[in-house]
Amino acid sequence: MQQAMRLLLAAAAAAQCSAISAAGKLRSVLRAPGAVVCPGVHDALSTKVFAEAGAQVLFLSGFGASACRGEPDAGIITRVEMEDVARQCVRAAGGVPLIVDGDTGFGGASNLRRTIRGFAQAGAAAVSIEDQAFPKRCTFAAGTGVRVVDREAAVARVRAALRARDESRDAGNDVLVIARTDCRAALGLDEAIARCAAFEALGADIVYGARINTAENLQGKDEYAKLRDEISSSHLMLAQLQHDGMLSPADVASLGFDLSLVGVTALQAYIATLQKAATSLVETGTAPNLAPFDEVKRVVGFDDLLAFEEEYETKE
Repeated sequence: MQQAMRLLLAAAAAAQCSAISAAGKLRSVLRAPGAVVCPGVHDALSTKVFAEAGAQVLFLSGFGASACRGEPDAGIITRVEMEDVARQCVRAAGGVPLIVDGDTGFGGASNLRRTIRGFAQAGAAAVSIEDQAFPKRCTFAAGTGVRVVDREAAVARVRAALRARDESRDAGNDVLVIARTDCRAALGLDEAIARCAAFEALGADIVYGARINTAENLQGKDEYAKLRDEISSSHLMLAQLQHDGMLSPADVASLGFDLSLVGVTALQAYIATLQKAATSLVETGTAPNLAPFDEVKRVVGFDDLLAFEEEYETKE
């Protein structure tokens, strides 16, 4: 009995250290000079590939996770589904801190509380919470049609998220909260800045002004700079779609932002490559530019599996 209890306590301590390490690593990333590129991932495999490439922080995209289930990012997938993906991605990240897209919290205040707690227990370094009305829509897809709750409700939502954050920390699961506004297109820049300032005053760890303006618009930099001028203590994240005119990490840093999120680049690459391979394979019977099968086996973990079995399995 005592041995079993010791094992349980050891397992709990290991899980606690892992969660604290994830949030602590993210804090270190945020304190570093410049702006760090934050690639979006959509499953365990994309997480592992970007982690191996040297990413310092990753973002589990709700858009991407929805897409991998054959659904648009429109509030369709559930908290349980997203939590399951988050748990898989945390394992695949190999210690790289993972930010998880918490959407609107998947319901009311109690649902949001459970969302923060669940993602923290899964090992997320941070959870983002946004001010859209449910069912939410991807801001880049919805454009001016995005629907947001009023400021009072947005502030209440962030307040609940921060309470859940503190409760998670008390339980040994360190986590950060990213407070996000999607209101720029619908309500204007001044309201977006006012909401970000309110989130900062509440104590949000990171403020995320999604779609403050499109990066190709020349007024975009001015708006980003204006937001930075109004937000003094919280860290800031800037989100972009991959395109020719996007801001470089140096540009993002010069505007005073800490994280440069490119949330669906991995998904774009996945779809483009898979479409080319599918078309070629169907039409010609073969597909070009494929990873060698030995590399496929290595990435998915066969090398580690075989090495472990070689060392520990009983030889017959």
